[in-house]
Amino acid sequence: MARYDERVHGQEVAKLKSQVSEAPGLTIIASDNREDAISISKVNAGIAGVEELIQFQVCDFEETALPEIPGVIYFNPEYGERLGEISALESTYARIGDFLKKKCQGYMGYIFTGNLDLAKKIGLKASRRIEFYTAKLDCRLLEFELYSGTRREVKETKEISE
Repeated sequence: MARYDERVHGQEVAKLKSQVSEAPGLTIIASDNREDAISISKVNAGIAGVEELIQFQVCDFEETALPEIPGVIYFNPEYGERLGEISALESTYARIGDFLKKKCQGYMGYIFTGNLDLAKKIGLKASRRIEFYTAKLDCRLLEFELYSGTRREVKETKEISE
């Protein structure tokens, strides 16, 4: 059994701290439609020492006030582990995809899910898929490059401006 090595831990913490950069004007918004979820998030953010850096909103994700681009938007929707939830969540995942397409142009989008079938309901092609395991649950962090128009238009615009 490997033992905890405080020296190695200190080196890793120092390496991580050296990679942190300032982000003036950074806005972090956490929203959920359930007050209890926001309360728990505030407690956890307080324990982590970052509560003052986050604006918390109780609302449906479609009503979340978004900062100007460029930005990052991250979703961690329910996975539908209980019976009867899957059909209701299909429309939620589709709404997330519509929201990303219509309201988040210019952002990078991320969705963490433990239900790969529901992820298909998003209706967007992930530019990257990162595999995670939460206990025994096979999860993915899906990355989406959100742009207006078609991918061809974005490439042509980049080529013209270069």
